[in-house]
Amino acid sequence: TFAMGVNAPTRTVVFHSLRKHDGKEFRYLLPGEYTQMAGRAGRRGLDQLGHVLVACWEDIPGETDLKNILTGRGVSLGSKFRLTYSMILNLMRVEDLKVEDMLKRSFAEWQAQRSAPQTAAALAAVDIAL
Repeated sequence: TFAMGVNAPTRTVVFHSLRKHDGKEFRYLLPGEYTQMAGRAGRRGLDQLGHVLVACWEDIPGETDLKNILTGRGVSLGSKFRLTYSMILNLMRVEDLKVEDMLKRSFAEWQAQRSAPQTAAALAAVDIAL
């Protein structure tokens, strides 16, 4: 249940298995899924560190699969946020919300701000080349 999005940090996370059912079949956890679940270990402000135990008694993954689960790269997230006319009209009906504020708090804006220095450096390099 610690992967269901419930904010329930704990001192220790125990994995009974590193496999899950994805709706079609059983498969090993992806590195990002493992990181998200294992990241629940350690209560912020209470514990110096958290502990993760992998207690797979029956379905023990092979060395390659285990290494990929524990040290692999997570899935890269990209924003699918698109501002539409109907969204703007709905936001204008609510007095407490402003379109600009919503845009500032969006994941797309965070990604744009994060990549701004790299984009500016690439633009400067193109200007120099021209």
